[in-house]
Amino acid sequence: MKIKKLALLISAVFVTTQAVSQTQKQPSKKILSDIEVIEVLGRSSQTTFSDYSYSVTRTAADILEIPQSVSAVTKEVIQDQAMMRLNDVTPFISGANEYSVYDDITIRGFRSQDDRRVNGMRTHNNFWNQTLIAHVERVEVIKGPASAVFGDASPGGTVNTVTKKPLGESRHSISARLGSYSDKYVALDTTGKVASNDRWLYRFNAGYEDSETFRDNIFNESLLLSPSFTYLLSDDTKINVEVVYSDSKGLLDRGQPNLRNATDLSQVPISLSSNQPGDKLDTTSLSSSVTLDHHFNDYWSLGFKYMHLDSEQKLVEHRAATYVDGSDSVFNVWYTDRDIDADSDNVTAYITGKVYTGDVEHNIVIGGDYIDNHKLNAQRMSRSAGTFDILNPTYEQPDIASYNLGDRFEFGGGLKSNGLYIQDHIKFDDWSILASVRREDYKLTDLNGNESSDSDFLPRLGVVYNLTQDSSVYASWVTGFEPPSTFLNTEEQGGPFGPIDSYLYEIGYKAKLFDEKVLLTTSIYQITKQNVLVQDFARSQQLGYRVFRQRGEEQATGFEIDINGQLSDNWLVIANYAYNRAEITEDTNTLLIGKQKENAPKNSATLWSKYSLNDTWQLAAGASYVDKRNTTDEAVLPSYTLLQAGVYFKKPSWNAALLADNALDKQHWSGGYGYGQLFVGDPRTVSLTVNYTW
Repeated sequence: MKIKKLALLISAVFVTTQAVSQTQKQPSKKILSDIEVIEVLGRSSQTTFSDYSYSVTRTAADILEIPQSVSAVTKEVIQDQAMMRLNDVTPFISGANEYSVYDDITIRGFRSQDDRRVNGMRTHNNFWNQTLIAHVERVEVIKGPASAVFGDASPGGTVNTVTKKPLGESRHSISARLGSYSDKYVALDTTGKVASNDRWLYRFNAGYEDSETFRDNIFNESLLLSPSFTYLLSDDTKINVEVVYSDSKGLLDRGQPNLRNATDLSQVPISLSSNQPGDKLDTTSLSSSVTLDHHFNDYWSLGFKYMHLDSEQKLVEHRAATYVDGSDSVFNVWYTDRDIDADSDNVTAYITGKVYTGDVEHNIVIGGDYIDNHKLNAQRMSRSAGTFDILNPTYEQPDIASYNLGDRFEFGGGLKSNGLYIQDHIKFDDWSILASVRREDYKLTDLNGNESSDSDFLPRLGVVYNLTQDSSVYASWVTGFEPPSTFLNTEEQGGPFGPIDSYLYEIGYKAKLFDEKVLLTTSIYQITKQNVLVQDFARSQQLGYRVFRQRGEEQATGFEIDINGQLSDNWLVIANYAYNRAEITEDTNTLLIGKQKENAPKNSATLWSKYSLNDTWQLAAGASYVDKRNTTDEAVLPSYTLLQAGVYFKKPSWNAALLADNALDKQHWSGGYGYGQLFVGDPRTVSLTVNYTW
């Protein structure tokens, strides 16, 4: 990878642009105010929900006129909760929960891991490593398959992070956090004009974490740097350049190995890890993006985005992999030395326009996108690196030279995918109709040059009826499409596999209450997913590596309710509840039919409230509940309820927050793959965050 060279090139471009900026003509006041609107798109006030969403339609659509459920976690919630990583938002998304401690969550019963979006652009993630979110303005989750605009997408929902943009007004803040387990975190956010030039705006975000954890031998050290520049070419045209550099050092937490067929998971310490001295997981990534927005007139505009992403991972690990024959507590240890390189190029272009046919308004979007994604995995490993007794664990410097390491081997490949789509958001009287169709094509290529490809048409139809100015009902039908993973499509791992299809039927009700300060959303849905990739455990155990197969069908039927906003001037509430029956409906293993899907709780809920005593002091309390969950074997994760409490102190230029998460120190498991790999949730943690602005 050429991460360092690319970083130097981008830095040179930034220096050059700053120098040139001194000679540019100043823009009008109008475009500077437009930048403010873009920064807080959908934010009529600095509160906890968005009035508008850009992600569903690629236009600034009123949330009441979108025939789909959309959840958003704004920067106010991110700051109040002292969130550092993407998984921290899951309690505030109805129907979402952690699948593992990685960048890996469940939405409406379906796993979401490889379909992240950044500013609406498709990208790949590093999975094992969650980057800091110091540069994130808000996190949006579009419920159901979002293939109509984004292409390949999980049927449960798509996670889109919106990054902070440069502002014409100078704003600066620095924050620091200290917490349990030597948790230390600092963040910087600064924005304004470059050298007092109205045409050049900048923003720089940075975050640094250095923390131990409650897990044996596990630590986190992470750095994030994100400079961005906006050039206002004219009142109708602007260009934005953004770079995100992330570097993290730590260990891969494979979870807590537990007793085989245990009925009480608490018999094993929550701190237990099979990592040994010398293990590590180092991840470096660099993304650079360019965005062009141009308004031809008051009705038509053009959007163009390009993003390049490079990432490198170095993994050295010992893992408790399989039980020793005849034992319920002793594991065979596998040793892996692995390098992962990935890169992707992503292009998105679209034209938006507004036309009228009589009294009917048409908001048209015509667009296309292309992604070229490559991933290479090179590793050496040994499946006979000793044993690990979870009842009598030892941690000693391993003698790696004595391992029977096989030859270094490579696997991976490339994915090229492109799509074309047309959409019309039609409005007349109290009705609005969202109709679109997309053509999606993809081609997978393995390291031997073998290719597999497929294509599909993806229609979407939604109808909204406005009951009043502040309430609406909707119904929608959405189709989804996912190509199989590049890593898992080889013959050795059971491939090649066909595409994964999905369908959503949803009805719902939305309303703005309490003088439009509270957003209420309710929805009833049914999602069907076909040709699901699942691990073939019998063959995996036989061959000693992961082998997959395609399950016929899974289906989720559920209900969600979200309440978000200010009940009064001094009382803020975020509440959600989700009921989700996610079951296996077709499988060659008939014993699985009718069984609840893995890591898919039937019930989950969150309640969080903050009350202002006066202009200086605020008190907060909350609770989150997750029902019991199945895993990929017979292990069942018990249900849990976590309590949170907080005290906030606020002054004009600085504020502080004292938070206690899992205040009653409830032992719980946030996710898991099976008895050998369970992910323990954090015990009680206390943190103090101080933020200074100027």
